Amino acid sequence: MRKLEQGRISILKYLIFIQTIFFQMINQIFLKLTGYQLIFLIGVTNLFFSCQGSDSSYENTSNSRAGFVSLQGDSFMLDNNYFYPITVNYLVSLLANEHEVWTVSSVSYYQDNKPRHAEKDSGLAQLAYEMELIKDMGFNSVRFVGVGEVKPHNGSADLLSIHAFDGNDRDTTLVLSDSIAYARYMHALNELVKIAGDAGLKVVLLTRVNPDTLSTERHLQKLATSLKDNAALMAYDLFNEPLYFDPNQRLKSDVSSFTKRWDDIVNRYAPHHLTTIGLTGMREVFIWDPNVLQVDFISFHPYEYEPDQVRNEIFWYHTYVSKPWIIGETAIPADGDSVSYDLQTAFAAKTMKQSWDCYASGYSWWQYQDVKWPKFHSSYMGVVNRKGTTVTSKGNLVSGTVKPLVSEFQNFVPATERDSCKCFSNYYNYSESPGYRLTGKIINGNGSPIEGAVILAWSTDWLQSNHTVSKPDGSFELKADFWLNHWIASATNYTMIREYIHPDKIARVVNGDSIVNIGVITIEKLKLAN
Repeated sequence: MRKLEQGRISILKYLIFIQTIFFQMINQIFLKLTGYQLIFLIGVTNLFFSCQGSDSSYENTSNSRAGFVSLQGDSFMLDNNYFYPITVNYLVSLLANEHEVWTVSSVSYYQDNKPRHAEKDSGLAQLAYEMELIKDMGFNSVRFVGVGEVKPHNGSADLLSIHAFDGNDRDTTLVLSDSIAYARYMHALNELVKIAGDAGLKVVLLTRVNPDTLSTERHLQKLATSLKDNAALMAYDLFNEPLYFDPNQRLKSDVSSFTKRWDDIVNRYAPHHLTTIGLTGMREVFIWDPNVLQVDFISFHPYEYEPDQVRNEIFWYHTYVSKPWIIGETAIPADGDSVSYDLQTAFAAKTMKQSWDCYASGYSWWQYQDVKWPKFHSSYMGVVNRKGTTVTSKGNLVSGTVKPLVSEFQNFVPATERDSCKCFSNYYNYSESPGYRLTGKIINGNGSPIEGAVILAWSTDWLQSNHTVSKPDGSFELKADFWLNHWIASATNYTMIREYIHPDKIARVVNGDSIVNIGVITIEKLKLAN
């Protein structure tokens, strides 16, 4: 088995705590004992703690394969030790010629947006140097993005492909049309994961399994089979941000069903690897409800569009998500000029602390290096900028200069005690926008109020949206500076409902705000097949 039932970890943690205190108490006794007295006491101690594992209902982690990350309750374990992933997202590009396929650091990390190394050996060496730097910066894991996300080729339901570059830096497509093409592609992925592992990093590999294309499930089987013995691989990220990249309207029961199918594939063909799905945040609850996803853990991607939005979202995860979860992406941009590096450092510090205090199982930053994309917000989130060079601890040269926020990753110690998980004053409405308000109450089929339900509303043209959560009595008040015309509501483990507000609907005006009350909304408890 690669995971325990939820709740077992609390027992294990308690036993570890008792064991620690016990050893501290007898440490002084050990110093005074010699010969047969010491041998006898050690034997009794070992017997006592070996009895803790006599209950066959608990997984003995020593039976797990060495070097693989496992999940016990809400905690990751590595070789019987607690493992808290501190991860950086890293973009990867593929290069291909008529003979082979290999990986290089993303073209987005280079000034001219072209691969820096056209030759395989130099490209892989540069990857290795950047993995060294990632380890130097305090990360113990990396999420590879861009190299595992296949898609149907030219609309075909059976043929898959992935974007690549040829030896002349030109865009091309690697079509996985036969066993030779597949073998070359899988070899490239194995090389990539091994390079990260050699640097002391664990890997989350972003893939793309399409719920409507069974060939992507067959691809997942091939991928899992190829990488099953690679202990550097921690988990497959099976789908990225469905709120943005899954345009189809689905039932939660269907999402539960096909994610279970995906997890079963990995469990069967790569039993020592884990599964996750990256969700944008609480707004995914309407369809890709985190508690119905049949994966080992959830990866959330909250970003700071409003004051303290990320920390407030983290509070919601802690309160309402029953599965293990990590922060799979977060960041704010900083170029050291228009936005100071101090602000970026402070954001990393406070969100890492909130994640730890709210019992996240790990934390990830987006991304490795600044890029040159159309918008400032997405261009300057890297932990390395595009200026100058940096020498790794092993003396290798890497392009770019490390930003100050890496000190937060280097100095973070997850073994410290947790403070309370904070809920901030703007939890229900991040921006307190004036002008319009949508009010109502969420109840279940028994008439009881639902706390923590999510209500999202859009403008008439669907271009703007705000969301909020219901209070303990089920009531909500969603504020915006635009007319709220379309709305949707759900809670985790409940059905979803959506409706339209006619512009002519009569609104009360209070202190200059137009208020529309949509009344009592009833949603039903989900009934999912086991």
